[in-house]
Amino acid sequence: MATDSVEVKFTCTKCGVTVLKLPDDRTDDSIATCKQCGVELGRWSDIKAKALQATKDHVTGMMKDAFKGIKGFTVK
Repeated sequence: MATDSVEVKFTCTKCGVTVLKLPDDRTDDSIATCKQCGVELGRWSDIKAKALQATKDHVTGMMKDAFKGIKGFTVK
């Protein structure tokens, strides 16, 4: 079954929680922290970039699977 969404989770390296805390007026330079333990997880722009790359990797994998076995067709 096809899906039109990709779930990307970030896990706190200290406590394992997957919920980020950001200020309401966040900018790309805002620091995301773990909602549970408060450890800094990085700049919001870096987290967004990682999420975008994970999504691209997921979609590329889906495309490769969809066209696997078709001669003369490759997904890069």
